[in-house]
Amino acid sequence: MTLNEQFVKAIEDLDEDRALELTDQLMQNGVNWMVILELLQTGVKLVGNRYEEGEYFIADLIMSGIIFRSVIEHYGVIVPGILDISLSSDTPCMVMGTVEGDVHDIGKDIFISLLAAQGIRVIDLGTDTSPKAFADSIRTYAPKVVGMSGIMNFAVSSMKRTIDLICQEGLRDQVKIIVGGCCITAEMAENIGADAYSGDLLDGSALCKKWIFETEAD
Repeated sequence: MTLNEQFVKAIEDLDEDRALELTDQLMQNGVNWMVILELLQTGVKLVGNRYEEGEYFIADLIMSGIIFRSVIEHYGVIVPGILDISLSSDTPCMVMGTVEGDVHDIGKDIFISLLAAQGIRVIDLGTDTSPKAFADSIRTYAPKVVGMSGIMNFAVSSMKRTIDLICQEGLRDQVKIIVGGCCITAEMAENIGADAYSGDLLDGSALCKKWIFETEAD
């Protein structure tokens, strides 16, 4: 098994220590970062396949996101607040944050990692993100998609306030909005004015990718 294959297998097997060890070896061998990123993407996709087949569970998806982040940070290309992964400013972009009042970030972080693995530049607004911060991020980064996450029951109200402000400031037509988290349902998402709800990380990331690259093709 080649070094590259061992690295992909470590990701697929959710072996973080082995993945970091192999990252060092790849770097010492002068392997280009973009090659390492492609290998990361392959490993994460294999984890996703095993999840879809019922072999892995949501906790395993979360673990794959943690490993993804660990490798990126180990390689030294993470920028605080932005999961850049050395993608250019021309790379399709979306913004993502946990809404105001909610400080839970595990679901958000794994969702961001899945998107980044598909070549999407994700601006991470963090947790407890105000409606104004979401609106300002649309002006600053010109994203194609805005993602809002929440766990607590009151997060739905925060999402609605955020979407209302985006509408009031004339920004709604510029973006697609996707919401997720155990606090909300598809019906509630429609009622607050979101374009979509996702209760599944893989389905949600696939929808965001579709929106972004369809817009780029247009």
